[in-house]
Amino acid sequence: MAKRLTQAQLLGQQGVNLIENYVLAMGFAWHPTNQALEVGIDGHIEIRDVQTGRMSGSFLYVQSKARSALERETDASFEFTCTRDDLEYWLSGTAPVLLIVSKPPEKQAWWVSVKDYFRPAERRESRRIRFDKQSMKFDQSAASDLVALSYATGSGTYFRPPPKYETLIANLLPVTRFPMKLYRASTAFRDREDVRNELKKLVEWPETEFILTGGLIVSVHDLRNDPWSSVCDVSTIETLVTEEWRDSEDRETRNDFTQMLNLCLARRVAPMGMHYLMDAEALYFKASKPVEGTDVLLTRTKSYKSRKVKTTREVFRAYFSKIDPSHVTYYRHVAFERHFRRIGGKWFLQITPTYHYTSDGHTPHPFREEYLSKIKTIEGNNAVGGLVVMFAALLQDEPSLFQEKYQHLGFGMLERFQIPVGIEDKSWLKRDELQSPADDETDESKSSPQMELFDDES
Repeated sequence: MAKRLTQAQLLGQQGVNLIENYVLAMGFAWHPTNQALEVGIDGHIEIRDVQTGRMSGSFLYVQSKARSALERETDASFEFTCTRDDLEYWLSGTAPVLLIVSKPPEKQAWWVSVKDYFRPAERRESRRIRFDKQSMKFDQSAASDLVALSYATGSGTYFRPPPKYETLIANLLPVTRFPMKLYRASTAFRDREDVRNELKKLVEWPETEFILTGGLIVSVHDLRNDPWSSVCDVSTIETLVTEEWRDSEDRETRNDFTQMLNLCLARRVAPMGMHYLMDAEALYFKASKPVEGTDVLLTRTKSYKSRKVKTTREVFRAYFSKIDPSHVTYYRHVAFERHFRRIGGKWFLQITPTYHYTSDGHTPHPFREEYLSKIKTIEGNNAVGGLVVMFAALLQDEPSLFQEKYQHLGFGMLERFQIPVGIEDKSWLKRDELQSPADDETDESKSSPQMELFDDES
């Protein structure tokens, strides 16, 4: 009679091969058993330190069960019923046994630590295992769980747990565009307001990006052109190289350049409806128009692209009295303190969200400091981070919410830093914590979301 190789035998070997491939991808060693003597264990996984290559001498036994169809399968789960002999054999030894059920044609496999799963007596009676397809998946992502199981069963070898990386989003917005040129000339004016009044004789709304220093006027605008020629000695006009100011180590020059950047920033945010508040040294969203037929001012919102989706946020609104809901207690304006910093030879705008409180949209509220102190004790990291993300989105060159790009100042995306700050919690689990999820539970420890300094709720 001709010898035959059955489809079941092929499927069984495909299941073992699939397990071997995943084990090797984890960086561990796979040792198949002697098939002639195998009675319930198809191989051993030897845990290896993937960072040093050091072998542990710690083994996990594996029983493979390859299937073309799964028992009571749904999109989220399936079941597997153990034979009484298999279960008795797996539970009788000293080493941990992994039951790995697979569908080789789909390259999918799921695993369970048999001794841990069947610790409750009622489960032993049923001999049935319920597999959650998501949390019990066997692939490269299961490596840290296998290491944790090795720890729990008394491995004498220490492995440094894999580092847990966190991506931090700082409140630093890099400056990507500076004024192309600066113009300097002698002037008889010593006060900014006097300069503006002189300029208003020629234009209704004069530009504000200029500084006065040591009898000189410096501006991003060409001083040879009207109306600027009326406030300086045109015979002394010179063009400055921006890089000399930007990269200067002289404190006075750097302070002058910082002042110029602040003036450019104030001009840039003006089309968004933001004003500079001198008392708080912050830029804030100004009041809106009244609701028709009332004295109550309309709520102002801003649309922007957050880190996840396009969203909107209220940036100015009325807050009403709890005693008299028709009476406005105060108006709250979203704002941010701005500080230009030079770090590592690069310039950044440091965004620190804050609020401004008014009685009528214009007059500072007498209790504004108390309101500000209270909200800062209430708001958490996510709320502050959401505001940072909003301001960054509104200021970035791409995508721009401005009809016309402001030519004297531009920004990139918020600075991000990825640092190894800890380890995955599941790497330290004790044996009694390595439980399979109950029928109505999902093991959320399998997911590894990136932690960020600012967790934008939008």
